Formats: sequence, C-alpha cells, structure tokens
Amino acid sequence: MSAAPRLLWVDIARGVALWAMFAFHFTWDLGHFGWIAPGLLYSESFHWLGHAIASSFLLLVGISLVLSRKARGPLLLSRAFWRRWATITAGAAAISAASFWLFPQSPIFFGILHLIALSSLIAAPLVEAPAWIALSLGVLALAAPTLFAGPFFDAKIFWWTGLGTFEPPSNDYQPLLPWLAMVLFGVALAKFPLPAGGERESGRALPRGLAFFGRHSLTFYLVHQPILFGFMSLLALFVVSPGQERLFVSQCAEQCIREADQPDLCHQTCTCVVSRAKAAGFWPRMVRDALTPEQKTRAHDDVVACFSGQAMSKDAGRPGGK
Repeated sequence: MSAAPRLLWVDIARGVALWAMFAFHFTWDLGHFGWIAPGLLYSESFHWLGHAIASSFLLLVGISLVLSRKARGPLLLSRAFWRRWATITAGAAAISAASFWLFPQSPIFFGILHLIALSSLIAAPLVEAPAWIALSLGVLALAAPTLFAGPFFDAKIFWWTGLGTFEPPSNDYQPLLPWLAMVLFGVALAKFPLPAGGERESGRALPRGLAFFGRHSLTFYLVHQPILFGFMSLLALFVVSPGQERLFVSQCAEQCIREADQPDLCHQTCTCVVSRAKAAGFWPRMVRDALTPEQKTRAHDDVVACFSGQAMSKDAGRPGGK
C-alpha cells in the first residue's frame, strides 16, 4: 500500500503543542531553580494549562493512528507502528530511570509517554471500528475515575490506572484514565473528513518550522527537558537565583533563632553574611555548600562580625545606648 501524503496542518498542530510544552517545562524549571515564585507551579491556572497541552498531544495521537492506518494498512500488522511503539516505550523507560535518580520522592512512573504507549495499543484495534464506538468508549474512559475510583486502586501496583482516591507524587502523572479518552476522541474525530493538506508547505518560515518539529516530535520531547534542566543546573553553579537566596537567608535565620532567639537580629545577620559572601566572590559556592577550607574560615569570621555588628547597632539604637 502506498503511503498517503502527510497532512501539513497535523504536523503544524503537533509543532505548536511541542512549543507550548517547551514553554510549560521551562516555566517549571524556572520555578524549581528559584527564578520565579514557586507558587505559580501549583496554581490552578498552571495546572489546567498543563492539562490543555497534554490533551492536544493525545488528540493528535488518536488522529495520527487513523492516518497511519490509511497509509499503511492495519496497525497491528504494520512494522512502522511497532517500531514507533517500541521507540516510545524505550523513551518512557529512559525518562522513568532518569527521574528515579533525579527526583526519588516524585519520580515519573507513568507520564505522558507511558500513557501514549499503552493508549496506542488499546486504540489500535478501535481504528478499524466505527467512530461511535471510539467516541462512546472515550466518554466511558472520561467518566471512569468518577464511576469506578476506590481504595482498592490506591495500591502502588494500580497507580497507573488513575482510579485511586489520591494523586500519587510524580513530576509527570498522566494515568490511563481519564486520559485514554483524549486518544479515543482523536480516533473518532479522524473518522470524519479532515481538512486536506499534503506535503506542499507554506513559504512562510513559522509554519514550515512548526511542521518540521511536528514531524520529529518524539526526538524533540526526549531532548528538550534534559537540555533545559542541564542548562539551569549549569547556570546554578555560577549564579544564585533570588529564590535560592531567600531560602538560604531563611534557613540561616532559623538556625540563628534557635541559638540566639532574636529574629530581627538573626535575619539582619544572615543578610549581612550574604552581602559579604557576594563581595568576596564565593556566594555561589556557599549556597552549594562547596566552600574551600579557607572560604569556610572567612565565612565563619563574617558570621561573627555580622552578628556582633548588628548587635552593636541594635544596642546603639536603644534609649541610652552608645
């Protein structure tokens, strides 16, 4: 069977979704490293933005399954389908392995790639069925967490289902239910006549560029976050973010208060220590707890000098103080 021409608008739509995801993850990295207020990452608007981006990806997965069936015949008999599925599954495994190392408290055990791999297997036979079947099963999948969730599914072995009574800790949790619904809706949608558009691309750079990334979506997905996170980690070796500075001062003040029980004096002392570390050029190393023996001695002397200086200033400001 000869391959049908690609639909340009599908590649462009996938490219738009990729760059929206890039912006989402970049924002998450900025919050994680303290460059923006971390509260944004846990806001309702940011939460729903992530859901909207994931939904667009999954709809396109369903549409692409139908287009692949038209181009290559039955999916489960297609080498291209299984090759793509194996690549996605390997990518999901790699992301899980890396996340268990980087974020052991909130690893990615069932993220969007895991979901796409499993949903593709479930949806592949439905590509052969009428649109109303995929649509009906999609509605059922969407309602499943409300209809069938219960304590039985709270066991770790069932976290991937999405039928538990709580959301497990994970940096990317996209359980099978209700998210399978979006893939099935994509399958149903692609059963109807779709806008035409073959390989001929617009001469404009933006749609041409979006289509290029859309055709290489898996590669983009796998490499973008390691590059972003690696860049932010490298930057943290040389530049201290405002959030890191606030956290350092807060932790320093808490330790001081436990010993001196003078909140205002302790906060001023820690702010003074930060200023001196910046002036001495070892502030980034201090935040990373990577000071040399000589720098540790200097930092200790700064703590003593700052505390004494702030205490004297405080005494001088009292009635009768000198």
